[in-house]
Amino acid sequence: MLIWGAVAAALAACLIVPGSGADVLRSAGAPRTHPRSSTWQAWCAGVASRAARRAGSLLPGARRRRAAGHDRVIEALGALASEVRAGQPIRRAWERALGSVSSEGSCVSPRSLAATRWGGDVVAALREDSRDTHEPLLQGLAACWSVSEGTGAGLANAVERLVEGARSAADVRVQLEAHLAAPRATARLLATLPLLGLLLGLSLGGDPLSWLLGSPAGRACLAAGLALTGLGLWWTGRIAARAERLM
Repeated sequence: MLIWGAVAAALAACLIVPGSGADVLRSAGAPRTHPRSSTWQAWCAGVASRAARRAGSLLPGARRRRAAGHDRVIEALGALASEVRAGQPIRRAWERALGSVSSEGSCVSPRSLAATRWGGDVVAALREDSRDTHEPLLQGLAACWSVSEGTGAGLANAVERLVEGARSAADVRVQLEAHLAAPRATARLLATLPLLGLLLGLSLGGDPLSWLLGSPAGRACLAAGLALTGLGLWWTGRIAARAERLM
């Protein structure tokens, strides 16, 4: 919802600047006679473009994929602790743990897998994978690995505590998502009500789009509506994100 709020705000800003929507899109690559207006329109178009590219990461499918990847990391850490307690060297144990949760062409930590196979720096590889995948558990494993590489039992104990904490946090996150589902759905419903109003006006024989797009007062109302809708979506997203951080 934060991204869609940014999109709405950018579109509202574009409507305030004189010029058609096509002029806004062209201003990113073509010189105009009014540099300040062109620069502002290009900035608005850039914000909308970046927001649209990132919007896919906020879709329910994307959230499910991130949650599935997080669960696979937890499973890999649990397998690592079991392999180490069974007497495997820690590099071999991590390779086997990753193999047990990796599907074809997909690995939760590809750099660390390569490092274990070829004798590289596993700690540095884990940190890089953590940055790329935004997975804090890999960063935690890197810290445990860096202090416990010479003592397998110590690593097993540390990883088991890491897994227990991750599973408890995952349970809390599931409950929090269930509680936040209703406010998020309400915010999305309220954001679509203006569109339903436009459709209702068209179905009754009116032409609200001509007034909204063809007159200064209409464009001002449309810009204000988009800005307020974007602000509402952004504020709702902030409240949900803050609740998630606090939990």
